[in-house]
Amino acid sequence: MTFDEEWTHLKSAARDRSQDSPHMQLDGYNTENRGSPNGAYAPDLTVYQDDLGAVGHDAFELHRKIQKAADIDGKGVDESGRSTTDRAARELDQHNFQMGAAVRKTAKTWDSQRKTLQQACARISNHLDYSKAAHAKEDLEIGASLKSGSGDPVSTSAIYKWIK
Repeated sequence: MTFDEEWTHLKSAARDRSQDSPHMQLDGYNTENRGSPNGAYAPDLTVYQDDLGAVGHDAFELHRKIQKAADIDGKGVDESGRSTTDRAARELDQHNFQMGAAVRKTAKTWDSQRKTLQQACARISNHLDYSKAAHAKEDLEIGASLKSGSGDPVSTSAIYKWIK
């Protein structure tokens, strides 16, 4: 079956299902029990500030470890600025081995992928640090704006009960 045939079949099947039920359902969401045995809403994803900080810190540490351990192009740099990998590739070239170009290309590819991984780690770390700080600030603002009858901030559990 070609992609176009399969796509047409899937659209037709979706259209048939939508005629049976006017409701939209996200993939994996069970409308019968809404995620819990008693039918009440039960959140299935909870993120704690400490978790965000821990993952962000781990991403930062991984970034540093990759920089130190995986930078083969920066290892053994001599006074002229050439790494041991570059010197090895030049040595192979000078002895007419075609492998010199392969070593150089491998090092370049490795370095590019290492930098991409480091950038991903940095983004994760920065984003989670930002998220942690932003949510903490929002929590303080919300807590300051919601006061109980006694003037004390309303607890998160009380707010959750009101939402239910």
